[in-house]
Amino acid sequence: MKGTILVVDDDPAVLKSYGRVLGKLGHDVRLMEDSEQVLNDPDSLEGVDLLILDQRMPRTSGLALLAGLRRRAEAAPPDGSARISGRPVVILISAVLSRELRAEAARLGVAEVLEKPIDTAHLLASVRAALAGTARSGKPPSPD
Repeated sequence: MKGTILVVDDDPAVLKSYGRVLGKLGHDVRLMEDSEQVLNDPDSLEGVDLLILDQRMPRTSGLALLAGLRRRAEAAPPDGSARISGRPVVILISAVLSRELRAEAARLGVAEVLEKPIDTAHLLASVRAALAGTARSGKPPSPD
């Protein structure tokens, strides 16, 4: 299944790499460096099927961004005038994993947490699973 993917990472080289890899699969890939811009733009999730977030960014962490996006969606008017179509599946990427990070990610509905350095094959498998609806959403935190 082809989908629309929004990748948020503060590193332009990493974004370019994600764009190249995911774009080869035929997905519509949107790349954003500024997490605050994503949070403040009410249309940022319009049509997005999959959201890939870097955890460590200078202005807003991936999980803080996700929490803000969730609050924004919950506060949307019931008439559907907020143009957020559903809840995209979320993959979080982090260089430093902990039980607490995994627990918070699970609480926010993150489908999968990937550890840096990213294995391209694993990333692609995770993206395919997320877009096919078979991602492991709500997976309990693994023991350290």
